[in-house]
Amino acid sequence: DFDLRHNFVASAVYQSPALDNRALNVAAGSWQIGFLTSYYDGFPFSPLTGTDASLSGVGLDRPNAVPGVNRYERNTKTLVWLNPLAFTPNPPGTFGTTGMNSLLGPHYIDADANLNKLFRIRESQNIQVRFEWFNLFNHTNFQAPVNSTASSSFGVIQSANPARIMQLGAKYVF
Repeated sequence: DFDLRHNFVASAVYQSPALDNRALNVAAGSWQIGFLTSYYDGFPFSPLTGTDASLSGVGLDRPNAVPGVNRYERNTKTLVWLNPLAFTPNPPGTFGTTGMNSLLGPHYIDADANLNKLFRIRESQNIQVRFEWFNLFNHTNFQAPVNSTASSSFGVIQSANPARIMQLGAKYVF
């Protein structure tokens, strides 16, 4: 369920130098900025028929794959990800020919950033101020499409991960 064939994650942190002028250092010195970038192919998922033609009592039958028909449409404008014509119902007493986790959902691209500074109060007491941005570029990351061939929305993406999130935090360290 978590087989990501192509996965790239990179991070970087930079801290600006402390400045000699105390007032200038409080405002502009010793800030730390960090970036985290992630890219991976979509998570695998299984198409299901939504019926129990196998008579197993479980209801997790998979459809038969139609040979020579492309399974994917991958149209992010209409949100149609799978081709319904590439699948047919499994005959009674069979489980279907499509494999478990044989389909891939949409890829994921994300960039997060943070900016923070530690303000010293006393030798062992500090206040950390932190600004954080998740999904910094507000890239739409779609989730897997409807996987039941019994649904009229089969193969259609109906949800996405959250849009850009920003937050401010403060922490007292003693």
